[in-house]
Amino acid sequence: MVLRSSALVALLVGVSRIDNVAAFTSIISPTKKPSFSNAGCCWTSFARHHQGSFVAEKNYPFALTATSDASEDRVLQDEARNARLMLMLEEDGPVQMGFWVPNRVWATSKFLVPLRDSIAKKKKAGTLTAITPEIAAFKEFVTTHSVYRMLVNSMIEEANDYVKNLDPEIQDDIKNKDGDILWIESYDFFFEVLNDIITTSPSFSDTEMVGTPMNGLLAISMATASGAALFHDTYFNQQFKKVLDAWNTFLKSPRSLDKLDIKDPEKKGSWISQAAFDARVWDQMVHNKTKPGFGYDSWNSFFLRQFVPDARPFLGPSSVVNIGCETTPWQSWNHSALEADFWIKDVNYSLLDLFAGEKALAESFEGGQIYQGFLSATHYHRWRCPLDGHLVRSWVQPGTYFAQRPWQGEEKGSWEGTESQPYLGHVAARAIFVFEHPECGTVALICIGMVEVSTCYIEPAYLVGEGKPKLAVKKGEEIGHFEFGGSTHMMVFQKDKVDLAKWAIDAVNHRNDLNPTKMGTVIAVPKSS
Repeated sequence: MVLRSSALVALLVGVSRIDNVAAFTSIISPTKKPSFSNAGCCWTSFARHHQGSFVAEKNYPFALTATSDASEDRVLQDEARNARLMLMLEEDGPVQMGFWVPNRVWATSKFLVPLRDSIAKKKKAGTLTAITPEIAAFKEFVTTHSVYRMLVNSMIEEANDYVKNLDPEIQDDIKNKDGDILWIESYDFFFEVLNDIITTSPSFSDTEMVGTPMNGLLAISMATASGAALFHDTYFNQQFKKVLDAWNTFLKSPRSLDKLDIKDPEKKGSWISQAAFDARVWDQMVHNKTKPGFGYDSWNSFFLRQFVPDARPFLGPSSVVNIGCETTPWQSWNHSALEADFWIKDVNYSLLDLFAGEKALAESFEGGQIYQGFLSATHYHRWRCPLDGHLVRSWVQPGTYFAQRPWQGEEKGSWEGTESQPYLGHVAARAIFVFEHPECGTVALICIGMVEVSTCYIEPAYLVGEGKPKLAVKKGEEIGHFEFGGSTHMMVFQKDKVDLAKWAIDAVNHRNDLNPTKMGTVIAVPKSS
């Protein structure tokens, strides 16, 4: 039986801060056939290299305003934003808007189906990877807790119902070898797929989803009613994190270097292939082509590769604030509310929740500005101090990993992943830094993990607990990083303290920029008198 009762979900699974749990059941309705339309342009039509030229603004001799070299590029980007509402396999790119989260139908067709077939072949040949202790323990946990076993089984059934109601031409891409239209075949198979993922390193591809294979598995299921209930549940997330930690351990081992093999650089999924170089994976990044692993001892150390010296200078005088990481702009927000229903569409930010209930801290930013951007899987994943001043507080706030905004799915053809970015800042695992600047006031940097990204790491020297002495800092100092990737991030400013750079104010117009805004770019200057 497919779980449909919102009352049952509310009774069995406590979902913090979400007052109307009926939202979960509206995420997906297998009884309604999704609507698919032909988009006006193909995603590849705008994915061509273009550089932004910069002009000075006010009296600052550094970049505050980004202008396009050609109006045609902006037109193409506008068309792309319209096209993102579609879920056609032919029209929709694997990673919408450069973001981590794949189109759920695309991910299933192009990633999960081949993985599913590969596991079936290994089982038949007797070469399937042995179940790891972590997966065995996770399966035991789910199996011996009836609520979670019910929700996992219901999630599988709801996901299978979803693919059965797709258009026939898409169903053909999702069928298994026996002709059955399925997401996955069974409860046991779900754990076998998880096991296969955490014993392999992610693959590079310039045409497929990059870097987030577990998200490829869960793209459909986490948007079901039962999937949403599971991945908002604190206890379930605590157990699932053990699986992610096991994968993290593998990715820190030499065994994970198989796709950085200098003896076979063009092997399938290679991160040192010509295609990877063409995709600028190594652009201005430290590497040594003559050493095993390009000079890296694990996949994770490669993923955290540094820029070559002077590749990302922090611009401007000490009076300004810089962006502390690579960033593809998402949006800026004015008049931030202390407390708001952040889970509702178009209600983007609630300071109390962003700062994990720290009311005095949240109140200090009330009425201020927020900038949000994101990292693609191939970008630089370290964070650096954005200003000259003091670090007064920092901590890692635990949270969810595969949760999405619960009201998603209400618009035909919309993909929920991109719309979850503001939401994730309130519920996902995140590192929070609070700085003091002599001219720009209190400034916060929030680095938010998502999907596979299970670890937000603050450098020990930059951990400042509540009530501890503040720490003098300089812009450009490395303060932390994401392990296995990166996600979305925010900078929060106090009311009437700063003027944001034009590129940050116009963030929505830069969502589809082919290249990110460089770390060290000026994001804010002291408020004009």
